[in-house]
Amino acid sequence: MILSILGFVHLNAQTVDADGNLHTDSEKKLAAKSANGRLQGWYKSGKNNLQFNQAAFSNWIAGGVNSYALTGNLDYEFNWTKNRHIWDNRFILAYGVLKNEGEDYRKSNDVIDFTTSYGYEFSPNFYFAAAANLKTQFSTGYDYNVQDEVTGAYQKISNIMAPGYLTFGLGVDYKPSPDLQVSFHPITSRFTFVMDEALQYAGNFGLKEDGDSFVYGLGAYIGARYKFKIMDNVTFDNQIGIFSDYLKDPLNMDIAYMGLLDFKINSFLSAQASINLFYDEDQITRIQLKETFGIGLSYNFNNTETLKSRPENYPTIEELQKSLDKAQENVDKANKALEDARNKLEGAQ
Repeated sequence: MILSILGFVHLNAQTVDADGNLHTDSEKKLAAKSANGRLQGWYKSGKNNLQFNQAAFSNWIAGGVNSYALTGNLDYEFNWTKNRHIWDNRFILAYGVLKNEGEDYRKSNDVIDFTTSYGYEFSPNFYFAAAANLKTQFSTGYDYNVQDEVTGAYQKISNIMAPGYLTFGLGVDYKPSPDLQVSFHPITSRFTFVMDEALQYAGNFGLKEDGDSFVYGLGAYIGARYKFKIMDNVTFDNQIGIFSDYLKDPLNMDIAYMGLLDFKINSFLSAQASINLFYDEDQITRIQLKETFGIGLSYNFNNTETLKSRPENYPTIEELQKSLDKAQENVDKANKALEDARNKLEGAQ
């Protein structure tokens, strides 16, 4: 509410010129552009990957187990920019199965991750921000090293919304470009849900008592995301988040890192390598690691060219003038180099 009021007052501020004519700053803001390279309007992008891995053996003396794995990944972004206002949304969905000969199907990947963030630019590249994140999984997870002697069932260790993390934060974001952002949210609420009754016991995912379905935390969040191109058709996307709970041992921080290396072979084939690191003492007092690599079908899209064709994203007079001045500077340098070369040639003759 405070951000909305400040934004309204700022956008509708009035001034009177020397001739007594009334002007509003809103006229200037409507013509302004975001200073961090973002295009005005809805930016939409998507990455779709389907990876398949197989190993087959027949009369192979060295031995081996026939197996195959199938993994699907979706990574979509819907980001809105209007003058000083930005609204970013990202959906990450992933699921994979693995089948070894002589064993049942087992889960190899399982992710549901949705993030939404609103920001108002109060200084170039700095935004007052409000953000929310939901993270969980699709299906039940098991510890295949622990099996019931009577039923043969494996020990259940997780399920959809068990755990499920719902986070709300307020603070400041630094976004100098679409490829870099840093967030500091000193007021962050986090709910850890455990909606499976079989997993609702004291100590599991931080639950205080048997039968509890959630635990609440209030703390600070620091996060960053950086995307860069290593070479043509090879990109690396890094994301890290750190949460410190004011209510429970602030120095015991939860840390999550995700790195995605994308090799684009052509329009429909790509290879991906990912690494996930996670540390949360409410789950286990060791670093959790997940690493995947695969090659398969891919389909990526974005609407950058469509946004560039919209009138609000046309270059301004000032931008065109800067481009013209730069071009003229290059022409003058070229003419001077040509004149120097001509004088040297005449002197040599």
